[in-house]
Amino acid sequence: MKLDPTSPVPLYHQIAEALRYRIATGSLAAGALLPPLREAATRWGVNLHTVRRAYAELSEQGITETCPPVGTRVLGIPRGRAAARSDAEREFLVGVVREARERHGLSLDRLVSALGHLGAAHEVSDAPVQVVECSETQATDLARQLAARWRVDARPFSLEQPGAPPPGPVVATYFHYNDVRARCRARLASVRFMAIRPDPALAGRLGAARRGKRRERVTLCEREPGMASNIAADLAEILPAAQFTIEVEVSRTPAKLLDRGGGGPLLFSPRVWGELGPSQRQDPRAFEVRYLFEPADLEAIGAEMGWSSR
Repeated sequence: MKLDPTSPVPLYHQIAEALRYRIATGSLAAGALLPPLREAATRWGVNLHTVRRAYAELSEQGITETCPPVGTRVLGIPRGRAAARSDAEREFLVGVVREARERHGLSLDRLVSALGHLGAAHEVSDAPVQVVECSETQATDLARQLAARWRVDARPFSLEQPGAPPPGPVVATYFHYNDVRARCRARLASVRFMAIRPDPALAGRLGAARRGKRRERVTLCEREPGMASNIAADLAEILPAAQFTIEVEVSRTPAKLLDRGGGGPLLFSPRVWGELGPSQRQDPRAFEVRYLFEPADLEAIGAEMGWSSR
């Protein structure tokens, strides 16, 4: 695939158009899997978010579908859609040119110039960026991380609220890919999914609290088994197995686990930590499992969106 970085056409749209052509001509048949995101980014010389946005555009048009963990699968070009859309777009543009000339005295060149200025103004607008997560605590923390790195108005949006996030760009995490996709189906192309990981500093805090040199048992407290399993797997990557044994306790009221006497450290997932009171957070057995954006993703999204650095 040949991409032109100097073209005014965004790279993600160039990728989407190239894939759309291959699908329309049969080079990519229905049922075929598109390259995984990281493989495609390396192959085409772009960042991960550019590929993700291209795939999202095709998915929004019903040409592909993304089914984690399998990948993005080709559905094909819906019959009649391309021609119907082309005719409708042509009719709309002819009407715009006619109205510009008859009502406002604008020539085609002046209209194109005016639209160019309008587009540039839109590109640099200060539209708030909605940062979506499952809880207000986690969404607020991630929004602060985004705003600390880039000059953006990052606002938290919790999935505990009904409906879709307010208008504007959306940043979400892969933890809640399906939930966000369902709520933002009509604007999926404007959603950026980013990877997050537990703060590595947790290992140091737990290490300082270890009793002697023996292996420490730590308990992850969460409300849902699926979420607890995912977080435990993430923690295993930052907590050395030679020093810690990770156990999981699922409870509808995880905060009450602090009422039990004795025992080792209790690790609270982000949303559960947000429910703890000040005195509970000060308990020496209580530790927050804080998640951070992957540094590479945090850098890439700013470059893609054209944000100014802090």
